Amino acid sequence: MSSNIVITLAAIGGIAWLGFILVNAIRRRGPEEIPSNLSPGTTDDEMETRRLENSQKAAVLLSAFLAVSVPLYFLGEQDRQSGFEEQFDEESVARGAALVEEYQCFSACHGPDGTGGVASFIEQRSGVEVQWEAPSLDDVFYRYEEDEVNYWITYGRGNTPMPPWGLDGGGPMNEAQVQDVVNFLRTIQKPQAEVVAEVEPIISNQRDRLATATETAESVLVGQEQVLAEINAAPDRVETLKALSAEARALLDSGEGLDTDGDGLADSTEERLVEIGNELVDFLRVIDPIELDPENPQSVEGVDDLTAAQQAVEELESLAAGTQPILVTQAEAARAAFDGGQVDPATGLSQNAAEQLAELADQLGESLPSTLSLDDATAFVEGLEEEAGAEGASEDVVQAATDARAALDGGQDPDGDGLSTDAESTISSQVTDAINATLPSDAVVPNIDPANEAASGEPDAAVAETAVAHWETLALNTEVTANNIENLRGGAQEGVEYLRQALEEERWAIDIDGVAEAAFDGDTEAAERAVLLFNGFCARCHTAGFSAGVPFTFEAGSGGFGPALWDGRPVVQFGPAAETVEEDLLIQFIINGSVADEPYGLNGFGSGRMPAFGPILPQEDIELIAQYLRGGDLTGMGDEEGSS
Repeated sequence: MSSNIVITLAAIGGIAWLGFILVNAIRRRGPEEIPSNLSPGTTDDEMETRRLENSQKAAVLLSAFLAVSVPLYFLGEQDRQSGFEEQFDEESVARGAALVEEYQCFSACHGPDGTGGVASFIEQRSGVEVQWEAPSLDDVFYRYEEDEVNYWITYGRGNTPMPPWGLDGGGPMNEAQVQDVVNFLRTIQKPQAEVVAEVEPIISNQRDRLATATETAESVLVGQEQVLAEINAAPDRVETLKALSAEARALLDSGEGLDTDGDGLADSTEERLVEIGNELVDFLRVIDPIELDPENPQSVEGVDDLTAAQQAVEELESLAAGTQPILVTQAEAARAAFDGGQVDPATGLSQNAAEQLAELADQLGESLPSTLSLDDATAFVEGLEEEAGAEGASEDVVQAATDARAALDGGQDPDGDGLSTDAESTISSQVTDAINATLPSDAVVPNIDPANEAASGEPDAAVAETAVAHWETLALNTEVTANNIENLRGGAQEGVEYLRQALEEERWAIDIDGVAEAAFDGDTEAAERAVLLFNGFCARCHTAGFSAGVPFTFEAGSGGFGPALWDGRPVVQFGPAAETVEEDLLIQFIINGSVADEPYGLNGFGSGRMPAFGPILPQEDIELIAQYLRGGDLTGMGDEEGSS
């Protein structure tokens, strides 16, 4: 019986008792009230018979009611308390979710729904701003116990973007709020099967990271060179930006003039704000846009498309080599399109198209003439399309026919300007990309109209205010940069030099063959998997700079948040491999992690920082990691001791 029913019965009983008292009181009322001191007293017979009996009956009834109702009430007490606990837990989870949202724990760091993300951070060795890899939180309870998760939230992780959130660590949350966050995180944990299934994608990502490491580092270097270029450009920009933003603010504040659409902005103000936005964009744009038309040999008035394209390519190359190093990709793509996109009137086809068609023919086991004419190319493509249209054609043939048609159509020169359709399109798009890549995000043109109070769907007044705020931010940031240019320039230059040295040294590199010889009797497949597992699950803590990105990564196992693992340390700490997994101290340590204030291995004492990987990694993978660590050469290039 629920507690609500018991309470209802108790209330009914109480009402009945009050009614009984009231009825007795009414019955005693007579026509004339005699003072109590003049009334005859109650006789002994009456006191000891009817009144006593009535009192005893009432007492028995009340006792019976209590005897029944109190046990019934407590029968539902356990459910009632459980309900309170569930309500408390639900409210705690809701508070935790609100805190996570308020402090942007997911949106600014740990990714959507806590699946892992990145956070902006100044890498301390180089002074370069990086996107630090933040771990996933939707599987954290497979790695750590609740008190450990509470600890990390309270105290954070020094020298990383993870700040302390608890009051004891210097953060804004009290103990109850930290526990609310912990309770919320527990509700977003994925099923264990899903966590284990992510092992292979993680390995694939780490394989790609190693394969593209040099390109990634080069890209980061170009980005830092662009930071330096933007700092150097600040003094030449600041006065113009300040003047335009100040004029715009004055226009907004004046409020004077005819207001046709009644949006609170004078018509002249709206028109001038749009002009200011365009002036600002024109001032900051490093290259003028160009739109080459494959059907028009003179897309730019007075200049043939071949000349206009050449000028655009050369300008991109000049910018990339000078003030805009970030445009190196666009410059290279535009140059390749221009050089390979020129059409010889004798063949009617660009070199790029001819090479693409020859490659497709080679893939299909066919051959084309070394000098491919438009007629030969057309015959090849039409034959391929006929084959692709036949019943039972393979997917490879169908795809090849599609690619061949695109190459043929894009490689022709319909307007006779000497440049193929693909080349004109590519060069135009690369110039557009260059503009977008170098134009500050605060350089916006407001979409407002004196005849429409909400030209963009939002009130024009709000759009104008937002645009002016962007311009003021841009002007202020540029002024601050200009006023502190020596300090900022020096730091940015040091970052450039650091990245150049990193590219030269390639400290992130790992020789799989060397690892295989050191630890896996030449088995490169096992060695590669062990290296990728280590990078995917261990390097975050045990390789310096790993989370900051490739160019900031030191030699594998160089140590970071966790200890260095080279120079035979794993063998010293855990001994050689045991005959069984259960007896192997290193394998068991990887499986179970460390427990705070408890010994591990041969002479270690736990801090609780080492997570447990047993719940998320198959045992055979853990054994591979242990074998890799005991091999003593984590880079495959010899002894790493002191190399960082």
